[in-house]
Amino acid sequence: MAFPRLESTGSKMKRPGQTPALPTALLMLMLALAASCSSSKYDTGSSEDPVLALFPPVGGIGTTMDLRVDADRSTFSFESTTVDLGDGILVDTVQVYDGWTLGLRITIEPDAELGSRDLLVATDGARLELPDSFTVVEESFSIEPGSGYMGETIHVDITGRNTDWESGVTWPSFGDGVDILDFTLVSSTIAQADISIASDTWAGLRDVAMQTGTEAVFLYDGFLVDRVGIAAAFDPAEAAQGDTVTFTVTGRGTNFLDGVSELAFWQNGHEKSDIVVDTMTVLDATNLYGQMTLSNAAELGTRDVLISTGDEGVMISDAFDVIAGELDLSQVAVSLAFYVERGIDNSSGAISESVVAQVIFYIPLDPACGSSSMMDSPQPYDVNGLFEYPEAAEEEDCPTPTTVGAGEHVWLESDANVVTLDRFVESGSGLIYYYDPDATLDDYVFGQWYDLHTQGEEGGLGEYLLEDVQPTVPADFQLLSPQLWGDYTHTRSQDFEYTWTPAQTYPDAYFLTGIIGTIESTGNGGYLGCIPWDDGQHAYIASELVQLMEGPVYFFAESYIEGPDFGLPDSIYQTNPTESYVYLMGSMILE
Repeated sequence: MAFPRLESTGSKMKRPGQTPALPTALLMLMLALAASCSSSKYDTGSSEDPVLALFPPVGGIGTTMDLRVDADRSTFSFESTTVDLGDGILVDTVQVYDGWTLGLRITIEPDAELGSRDLLVATDGARLELPDSFTVVEESFSIEPGSGYMGETIHVDITGRNTDWESGVTWPSFGDGVDILDFTLVSSTIAQADISIASDTWAGLRDVAMQTGTEAVFLYDGFLVDRVGIAAAFDPAEAAQGDTVTFTVTGRGTNFLDGVSELAFWQNGHEKSDIVVDTMTVLDATNLYGQMTLSNAAELGTRDVLISTGDEGVMISDAFDVIAGELDLSQVAVSLAFYVERGIDNSSGAISESVVAQVIFYIPLDPACGSSSMMDSPQPYDVNGLFEYPEAAEEEDCPTPTTVGAGEHVWLESDANVVTLDRFVESGSGLIYYYDPDATLDDYVFGQWYDLHTQGEEGGLGEYLLEDVQPTVPADFQLLSPQLWGDYTHTRSQDFEYTWTPAQTYPDAYFLTGIIGTIESTGNGGYLGCIPWDDGQHAYIASELVQLMEGPVYFFAESYIEGPDFGLPDSIYQTNPTESYVYLMGSMILE
């Protein structure tokens, strides 16, 4: 919400920080500095010359701004006071408020000489001078709107003149009590910010800085925090993970609008998406109610609530606490992974190999978070196709699911071997997982069915033996030709033939191949793909290859098998999928 006020201007200088100061304290400081550094002079030579102070002390070329001159005693005449700041600075108006204070509106011409200026004041036949009291600088900026209420959140536009702001480097500061919720740099001279003014911050004018590295452009008295306060209260005071609860908001000075106002949850200066607003109804400008569902993995702690109506809003600090919900072991699902990935080094042809063996016992997010779009798959069998990757969905800030322990170890057990997975805990998220960091191909025995055996622990999952839940592919395979290293290049006008040692996939498993690149007709990512007969030879023909752009591409081959759906005996989730694969990728160049 904006208030009419005169435009100030900014300056570029090194300044370690800024401390909010009341106008009286600021005036006393400036008068003291003026007295010690550059006292004003009467041409009469009086020993009791008045001490002057000028604020702000800096202005940018091409701007119109307001200045104030203060004296330590009654000095200025209402009838005959004029001011001069030198060539290139037009004094548009001079207003004598009283004998102690006068206000100026000046225009600094675009070609004004940079550097310091003397302030000259003529009043009632006397001539006063304040040397080096004003500096003309090149960079400046303005803010619109230039004010906001205590407790309000607003959107502001920041417009620079002769600035060189950099994305990821430049950041604004409005001083203590005003937080930056969002900042966007549109160009080197245009920026936008969403700011939140604390309800208990100090009222009055404050300096604004645009910091770029070690340098800053300051807008003195650039933003007014109005002492009129906007506030709101949120009920309930706490809610538990996984709960669905009703809430009410009562505001003061707010402007809630049904169908326009939005409610979001914040924690530690960041918006959180682990609480979903199911419904919200605005009764009037100061009252609303609704229903919210907390994720069963919602982060514990205090939440702020931001209610936005267009470009304005109110932030309710420390609105409520998220407390721990009850752990329900009947809702534990299983994520089981056992596979082999290989890559061909382009420089040497050496094959790197990684074997992953991992189990996570987790409670699926409720409400669900994120979405998965299935990629088109090759059609069985031996039919080549061109497939475009789906557009990437916007990444969502999903919480880390709650994970459950099952002992210090769990095991994958088969007739051929036992793979021991040790317990690990991520320090940041607290996620519990079981993993064998030293797994090799000796652990991944082909053509086996593995049982999942949990050790069990008090307060977590018990000891279970889930039989025949994890298969491995029937046999290993090798790519025989071509040799995909040393910048191997293939002409698109010729068929691409490749051979491999059969992986014995049928009838229980699949063999898949593809060439990943960029589709010529759309410019989007995609691939030529096929499920060829596992007889050791296949080809992508020239008319298919030309549908991919020239340049680097990747060839992949994969042996894949699916296992049965399964679940823990006492869990509601009995459709946990299992799969396993051996995957090989190498690079090539199409021309």
